[in-house]
Amino acid sequence: MRDYPSYCVALKPVDFFLPSEEVDEEVVHRLAAAIAQAGMWTTPIPVDRETGIIMDGNHRARAAVLLGLHYLPCVLLGYRDPRVVVTHWRSGEPFCVDSIQRQILLHKKRFPYKTTRHLFAPALPETEIQLGMLRGTVQKP
Repeated sequence: MRDYPSYCVALKPVDFFLPSEEVDEEVVHRLAAAIAQAGMWTTPIPVDRETGIIMDGNHRARAAVLLGLHYLPCVLLGYRDPRVVVTHWRSGEPFCVDSIQRQILLHKKRFPYKTTRHLFAPALPETEIQLGMLRGTVQKP
């Protein structure tokens, strides 16, 4: 069994996050409603630390905008990190991670909905951060 370093959850401004795939707006609205009802953000968004490209959580990032959040918890990773595996959503075959940066940064285009699947081992951590804090309206303890 490999001993990988633990994940670190960071707060980043919403404009740091760079969407990588199209989203289903109906799913975004349902997710935003569920997050608002919970009053807490529980799932950090894994992103590429250098570019802000969202690895997993495009719907959550879009929901955060609808909720008026200014900051989001994230796990800063890199595509060469051994804890990250990227596959094609439908086939499960390995996905060329270099094409992700080309598509998003160079061509300024998002992938279609459900193009990539990012797998994380070990599993990503959970959080319990009040939405008021992510709006910048609650003082940190």
